[in-house]
Amino acid sequence: MAISRTAAKFRKTGDTLDYTAAAAVPCGAIIAASGVNCLAFSPIAQGDTGALKILQRGEVIEVTTDEAIGETAAGTAIYLIPASGLVTKSANDGEDTPTAYPLLGYARAAIGATDLTFEVVCS
Repeated sequence: MAISRTAAKFRKTGDTLDYTAAAAVPCGAIIAASGVNCLAFSPIAQGDTGALKILQRGEVIEVTTDEAIGETAAGTAIYLIPASGLVTKSANDGEDTPTAYPLLGYARAAIGATDLTFEVVCS
């Protein structure tokens, strides 16, 4: 038996999630939401809900930092500091009882000692 009519509505791509911002989120911010690394499509005001792009394994993102993370070989692990949205080459905060940072991905190419922009292959 054939169905006589089917209707669908596009809602959103399957690689996004809704995120309610506890603090203002600028466009391009990297967010660890519920343990998933995401990228803000657009600014989200404090208390508002907006869409975050879930970063998929193998996707390449361009990261720009205020301070260089130092000379890094291609393939070096890059971690996300969830509290600040910053990136680092350190797997933890180095304290006596270290807080482990989630893996963002790997340097796509060598990063120079003073480079502020580089590409990361998401994990």
